[in-house]
Formats: sequence, C-alpha cells, structure tokens
Amino acid sequence: MRRTSFCSLVLLVFFSFSCNRHSSDYSDFFCEPESNKVDVRIDSLNLERISPEVSGISYLGYSGIQGGRLFFADLLFGNLYQFDKNGIIEGVKIRKGNGPHEVPMNRIEAYCVSDNGHHYFLDGSTNLYEFDNNFDCVNKVLYYWSKKITDGEVYERTDSYCTSWGNVNLAVNHGVMYTNVAGESDDFNFMLPEYYRLTRIIEPRNVKTGAPYPLLGRLSPSVGYMNAFQGVFFRISDNGDFVVAFEADDLMYVYDKSFRLKYSFGQKGKDMNQDYLRLSVESFQKELSEEQNTKGRYTSLCIVGDMTFRTYRTGIPQNQTRLQIYEGTTLIGDIQVPEGFKTLGYIEPYYYSEFICDEEKESMELYRFKL
Repeated sequence: MRRTSFCSLVLLVFFSFSCNRHSSDYSDFFCEPESNKVDVRIDSLNLERISPEVSGISYLGYSGIQGGRLFFADLLFGNLYQFDKNGIIEGVKIRKGNGPHEVPMNRIEAYCVSDNGHHYFLDGSTNLYEFDNNFDCVNKVLYYWSKKITDGEVYERTDSYCTSWGNVNLAVNHGVMYTNVAGESDDFNFMLPEYYRLTRIIEPRNVKTGAPYPLLGRLSPSVGYMNAFQGVFFRISDNGDFVVAFEADDLMYVYDKSFRLKYSFGQKGKDMNQDYLRLSVESFQKELSEEQNTKGRYTSLCIVGDMTFRTYRTGIPQNQTRLQIYEGTTLIGDIQVPEGFKTLGYIEPYYYSEFICDEEKESMELYRFKL
C-alpha cells in the first residue's frame, strides 16, 4: 500500500528522537566546487512549439525519449503514446489491460524508457512492469517497501522509507531500478531534528526480483530541518555517474558508480527567492502552502552527454520559470522558458522538452531547440 504522502506527514505524531551522533560519513557526500565557471554565451533560445494532435488522454502523465521517438505515458488511462520527432502521433503502443501489450494498473505513478528501449511502469502498489522493444510485457515484479536488508539503524533500513510519490525519479541501469525515497515511517520522518543529516535519498532494487540493495545518498545540507523543499532529482550519465540535484541547493553533485563523491558544480538561479522558512508543526499546512507558492526552487534535471539542463522557479516577485544550461561544469546560459518547461533529451539536431499538459484547457504541447 502507498505510504503517507509528504504533505500528510503533519498528521503523524511528532516523535522524540534521541540520536546523539550524526552519521560519520555525512560530509563525504557534499563538497564545494573546485572549478565552477560562468561563461554565458547563450542569452536566448529559439523555442519551436509543437502541439501534438491526440485525443482521449487525461492530460496527466510522464514523458520519455529514446531511439528518435517521443513517448507519453498517460497517468490515469494507462496508455503509452508514441510520437515521431516532429510530434506526429505514431500510435498507442501499450494500453491498460491484461494482454501481452497491456499494463494492468489503475494509475501510473512513474515511467521511464531505458537506453535499450525497454519501457518501465511503476504503480502506487509498487508493481513494476517491464516491456521490451516490441512492447511485449517481459517482466512483472511486486516489491514491498517493507522488505529490509538490515536490522541496523532506523535510517539504514528500507522499511523506514517510501517512494517519493508525486515527485518520482525512476531509472533503470544495468539491471537495477532506482527511485528517490523519503523517510515516512512513524519512527523516522522529516519532522525529526536529525532527519536531514541521516536520511538516505535513493533506493536501488534488482529489476527482476525486486530485492533491495543498500540505500544511497544523503539529503543536502541546504535543505536543513523542516524545509518545505526536500525534493531530489537524479540522473545517471552515459559513463554511469550519478548526478544529483535538490530543490533547495544551488549546487549539483556528481558521484561515481559506487556513489562516491567526485565533484560538485552549479550557480544560483537569477532572482531566486530562497528565504526559506523553517516550518512549524502547529501551522505546517498553511506554512507549507505559502512557501511553495512564493519561494524559488529547482524543479528538474536532465543530462545529455556533457550538457546539463536544470530548471527552476524564481518565486516572487518575478515568478518566472528559467532554464540553466551547463557545458561540463561551466554555466553557459540562464534563460526564461515557458511555465512547466523541463528538458527531456536529444534527437539530432534538437533538444526536446517534456510534454506540457494543461488538464483544464485540455491542451498538450512541447518545445524543441538547437544549441
């Protein structure tokens, strides 16, 4: 079953947590940049807007890009739509149902397509479905969040965590599935003073069996205690490095395949309102809403070769969505983009955004651009 969501944690009892020592390796996950240059040579983008003609969708879902094709996984209806590089629909490749080309889930909570063209769907009951290049279901695994690999400290046990529903990063690499997680058990959750220093942020599992591996990462020190912005974004680069970004941190961190810190980089976004308030238990819901409506935060991460794309919201008073572009560790552009814009990937000669959907207007669009 799905665990309590981030926002509903206010309903938990505020437990007293006596942990007198920090994890000795916390500082090993973060560092200041050694080389962090700014060479702004892109001050605008020629964004080409594409409005795909598609009907019968919920206008809620997830985007994918692979093999010169674009994909949209409908969150509610369960269909996987395929588009060519010009946004022309090429058909529904996977539907909701129990057949070999169908996915039997009521609601898609996460989706990704891997480098080898396999499609992965995750639902709120932690069922994972894998489809091959021919869109045949080749694997189904139910993994329970309560499976644990250790009886040690609470913050190292997988049964202390839940997938970060509503902000799920799903990646599959060399037979391992990775999702971002948050501590959401009664005895370990973000209301605990020591939480941000102790919590893990990424859970790896065997994609065939669902068996958990040791949890990875730590929450950025920029998040701190009772911050409204605890979101984590991660991507796996072509050489297997993990690149991790946080809603509340100006820096991004690069780790090797064993999750050992290599370096950091990043520049603060323009006109960002980062005057974050420490949330109180008494006025949690009200303060959380106000923070998320008024403060700036980073919103997405995309890695394409040596290029890194990170979007952010400035918060008041500008209330802009902006895109940072990095070549290596050098910031080469910081540009205003349409609301909801997130970079998805590359099909030569264009970089593409994710699909931007408006449920009320029943509209769907995406953008592409060249560098």
